[in-house]
Amino acid sequence: MRWDIGQMGLLCGDDKYMTTETLVQIALKNYPKAKPIAVENFCFSAPTDKIANEMNLNEDARMYGWNSDTLNAIRSVLRAENKLSQ
Repeated sequence: MRWDIGQMGLLCGDDKYMTTETLVQIALKNYPKAKPIAVENFCFSAPTDKIANEMNLNEDARMYGWNSDTLNAIRSVLRAENKLSQ
């Protein structure tokens, strides 16, 4: 089963917000070929600046040779946290 955290936003049951950790776990399940360390490190250190996040994400992906699952996992978490443009 695939979770769509981009559409769900941050709310989960009982009107509690999902943590970054929960969002990362969901993203890693949705994108099984993603590199977990890259997803965790990027998502936990991302600032709220959407433009900076997009630039850093593109540069890191190029430098480290991240696969599409890694990029998609990171993007899904950042979008759910409103740290990346839709």
